[in-house]
Amino acid sequence: MPSKRNVSYHAYNAASPMNNRKLAEFDCLLPVWRRGLVFAMGGWTRVLTSGGELPRWMDTKSFPGWLSKRQWDSVTRQAKGALDSWMELRETEFRRVVNGSSLSPDMKRELYDINRRHEWWKPEDDEAHRMARRIIKHLRKQVPFPRMGRCRTMSMDGKIARVEDAMNAVHYRWWVTVSTLDRGRPIRIPIIADPRLEENLAVNNETLANHLQATHTPEEGWTFHVMTTSPKATPRRTGEIIGVDWGVQSLFATSDGRLLGLGLYAWLSERDVELETLTKELNRSHIPCRESKRYRRLNKRIRDHVTNETNRLLNRLGEQDIKEIVVEELDFRHGGLTRRMNRIVSRAGRNAVKRKLQDLQDNKGVTVTKVNPAYTSQECPNCGCTDPRNRKTRDLFRCICCGYTLHADINASRNIRARRSRRDGWRFIGRKQILATLRNEHGERCSRPDHHRDGRHVAKSATTPRNAKTSPEVKAPNGIKNH
Repeated sequence: MPSKRNVSYHAYNAASPMNNRKLAEFDCLLPVWRRGLVFAMGGWTRVLTSGGELPRWMDTKSFPGWLSKRQWDSVTRQAKGALDSWMELRETEFRRVVNGSSLSPDMKRELYDINRRHEWWKPEDDEAHRMARRIIKHLRKQVPFPRMGRCRTMSMDGKIARVEDAMNAVHYRWWVTVSTLDRGRPIRIPIIADPRLEENLAVNNETLANHLQATHTPEEGWTFHVMTTSPKATPRRTGEIIGVDWGVQSLFATSDGRLLGLGLYAWLSERDVELETLTKELNRSHIPCRESKRYRRLNKRIRDHVTNETNRLLNRLGEQDIKEIVVEELDFRHGGLTRRMNRIVSRAGRNAVKRKLQDLQDNKGVTVTKVNPAYTSQECPNCGCTDPRNRKTRDLFRCICCGYTLHADINASRNIRARRSRRDGWRFIGRKQILATLRNEHGERCSRPDHHRDGRHVAKSATTPRNAKTSPEVKAPNGIKNH
């Protein structure tokens, strides 16, 4: 759905008891819609890689006749939304590559400007644009453009999906008139929406939008979402500012000393055993995991549980007197879980947190500030000493310089909160520069920075940028985030 400034969008689950004829109409539309998405994505990417600026909409008059012109408009908007999401993620990765490079400050500034404008393929022959093309080529090899041929969702706007009140119907509150491949003969499908929809339409100043998302999965068949809009909330002017550190054993650790979601890790460990056992059984039977209904159901159960727990805890924070949440780049990996489970949890967690934080900002007025989390788990908030030995265990932080002791995750969340006062949250500088700055500041703050509390000697030159390069970035033990 196209975004509008100062407008917040909400999606509500809906079911539709369609008859077999209408189900067949949807089944026939999906493969043609996918074909259109692939065609439209090719058009958008050609404009992008040729160095041009992406327009807000695409002229579909010359497009093939697989779909009507109104359907082509919806298809091109959906493809553009997928490409916009891809570019947003690549912008973050591009910035991370530049941060960690040894390029000069002037070159970095030019690359940041190119990245911010998404001019990676602009046909300029200067050094900065050549470097930008090299970086984006590398990133595109890692994550190609969205493959729309696998898409299972049809995002239909008001031109082809009109949501209406059921004026004369008794059993259904809403009906949606949908254009199909049989031109001039749309179908009308009944909608059973989430009960919260009517409640929020009456209470929360939401307005029903002419927009329908139809998704087909092997497990559930066709599922639908209806959309509403509402004005974005005014940012809160009063309240606390808290830092939040992500994890698995404690899903969220806050700078005011709370550990939230402590039961998630035990639940995931049990599911991890089930997942490994099932995977081994499928491998012995030479059955691909994606073709197993049991595997897909378990995978969905894990994703849904992580999403529900994330939403529940962040909703609790949004209901409190908090005006700003300072967050890090999300990473749910944990040394006690298998690689397969880490992949499932990390993807589900990132998506859930991203959506919920955007929801808190749009609908609750909570400001969300992002910072660079490098070394927040090793930095002492009392004296500034930054050393991997400060992280004694997964849960214990004890500074080797001043002896400051705290739960490790709460300590990281407090450092995240403090980092908001740094310029741009240090988001545009690399790890080596951050480490050198922290050690220099610690050297200026402590009278004898070369001697630590535990009696071990650290070279004085460790506070200089030169030795920061040779000073080992020691890998944290298994299960500990090496921020």
